[in-house]
Amino acid sequence: MTKIEIVSGDITRLQVDVIVNAANSSLLGGGGVDGAIHRSAGSELFSACKLLNGCNAGEVKITPGFRLPSPYVIHTVGPVWKGGGNDENQTLASCYQKSLRLASENNLRTIAFPNISTGIYGFPKSLAAKIALETVRDYLANHIEIERVLFCCFDEENLALYKGAVSELVLFEKVVSEQDIILTSKLASIIWNEHYVPMIGQEQVDYMLSNLQSPEAIEKLINKEGYQYYIIYHHSEPSGYISIRQKGNDLFLSKFYLIREKRRTGLGREGMRFISLQARMLGLQRIFLTVNINNLNSIKAYKKLGFQIDSPVITQIGAGYIMDDYNMSLQLL
Repeated sequence: MTKIEIVSGDITRLQVDVIVNAANSSLLGGGGVDGAIHRSAGSELFSACKLLNGCNAGEVKITPGFRLPSPYVIHTVGPVWKGGGNDENQTLASCYQKSLRLASENNLRTIAFPNISTGIYGFPKSLAAKIALETVRDYLANHIEIERVLFCCFDEENLALYKGAVSELVLFEKVVSEQDIILTSKLASIIWNEHYVPMIGQEQVDYMLSNLQSPEAIEKLINKEGYQYYIIYHHSEPSGYISIRQKGNDLFLSKFYLIREKRRTGLGREGMRFISLQARMLGLQRIFLTVNINNLNSIKAYKKLGFQIDSPVITQIGAGYIMDDYNMSLQLL
């Protein structure tokens, strides 16, 4: 399920399409991982880097790997920690995001990262692990071309931190395959039966599951109507799903469901953070949704997340059934 792996050892020995070098701004070699990569790649890497005219913090450049097992090296310059008030977090996130983007652009499907900026640059290791994992997680949600991401930890402290952080990481995996669609439909059946039967009755739930949440219906929504579905994983377990679609200048949140035992665990806020990120990536500033008027717990939860009730709306869903809903919206800053 997950494409993220935590390993220990020497990044220069990994057989992946590309390794990432935590370089200095000159790109001409240094200590730590940077020096080890230059030594293993040979003098050809130094010559190639001389032609790149350096690199700014948060930016990336690519060279061949020369004598390394990996055919390519992406060089990125991490931030020096100065207390956290100088955009260090954003700069570190940029190192990971732009490295992944460059890998995608060069059709490189497996990539290994060191623990950028956590050596002599002094970035707090726990915070760096959180930023690294969340940035990679968010990129992978929309880039299925990246097949495998390794975090190669040289020291025991980083190894323990990364293993702990990845075990708690909430993953959002895009629904693409037939197996993904079937799993989404199964999650819908669990959630609708446990949550909506008391509100609208078993008969209407059965109708909606059969006609709107079946694998065939979900496949049509994805392939013909432009909806994007994401399965939510928590502790490696499928825990719910999200469905979104751009409508004009807004992002329509069609579905955001969690199975019962995963509610009140923080997944709601994690999911909204992810949904808001998708809206911003599309250049949108408002999210809207519909929620059943009798769904008081969901209305309360959405209000806590900043949504406002706009207006009531009645939706005809077929076979004489209706959904008596509220429109709710969230303005993004």
